[in-house]
Amino acid sequence: MICRSIIFTNSPLLKAYKYGEIFQLVPIYYLSDAPFSKYASHFPAILEYQVEEVEEDIACEEEFRKKGLSEDVLRICRKIPHEIRVRKEILHLLSSVTNFHFFEYNSKYDCWGIQVPMKDVSDLSKEELSYFENQTSHWIIRGYRYPNIGKDLNVTDFTTCCNYYETTDDPMKYFTNNPHLAGNPEIKFPFGLEYVLDRYYSLDLDDRNIVAQCIGLLYDGIDLFDTKRSVSLLSIVSSIEGMAKLDYSKYGKGEKIRPTARFLRYLKIYVAGKSEEKFRQFYKKRCDISHDGILFLSDFDLYGDLKIQDEDWLQRLEILQVARLALYNWLRRKL
Repeated sequence: MICRSIIFTNSPLLKAYKYGEIFQLVPIYYLSDAPFSKYASHFPAILEYQVEEVEEDIACEEEFRKKGLSEDVLRICRKIPHEIRVRKEILHLLSSVTNFHFFEYNSKYDCWGIQVPMKDVSDLSKEELSYFENQTSHWIIRGYRYPNIGKDLNVTDFTTCCNYYETTDDPMKYFTNNPHLAGNPEIKFPFGLEYVLDRYYSLDLDDRNIVAQCIGLLYDGIDLFDTKRSVSLLSIVSSIEGMAKLDYSKYGKGEKIRPTARFLRYLKIYVAGKSEEKFRQFYKKRCDISHDGILFLSDFDLYGDLKIQDEDWLQRLEILQVARLALYNWLRRKL
């Protein structure tokens, strides 16, 4: 069964990207009624993905039945948990092996807000400008909708697209040469991405479960990168540690070594063999936060020394990109 969902990215998706019969990313302009805003920093896109029809027991099913929900609706509800897991796995994976953040909205982050016009403020009529300037705040449900969106999301096959992305950038250059996590004019993909995805989906169940959890930690670090900087770093480094432990259990010599040694070994193999001192500094920063409670300056004083904040940002970016590159190269390793 093919499912279609609206997701978001931190840069525009201008072409399609298809990975076999597993999933496809489609630009939002393939939906003619989809809304756009020049002020948006979250760019909508379409995710189409293959999913088995799996029905699971849902909590309070009997209560829903008593309230009048039909068996057809309940059957749809039973399929939702598995669909969400598959979609979440794809978003986590794409965010971890590219330079971009692929995400959905969570209802826990609803908020008070005002409506921003869809067109340029300078193009507003006097009446529109007056309405904009005199709005009353409303409780905002984060989401993306328009009339008949349900019809647009109901598909039976992958969309045939006109233009598809090609993966051309060398991975080392892609992940380390001015990656620009936000503000890119469009999404790009590193060379060999399809082989990385092949390797991930061909892992045995136990290894895939471990890698998926490490990717989940990395994803949380990406998600929190600009807001909870210290927690973000802990999550990213924990992801590296998890992958380092898995790698050593599969390819190591067998003797017991300390977590720090596993961490350094993993990064030296999959990133750069001559950067041990830099990798030690990464691990030290993690220890400063987790053992001594030393936060990044911008987490407790956003108006503090800008030079220190810039240095902190660069170190956080380096650690994130090292985690992505190491994971990418680990998945490229031949079976």
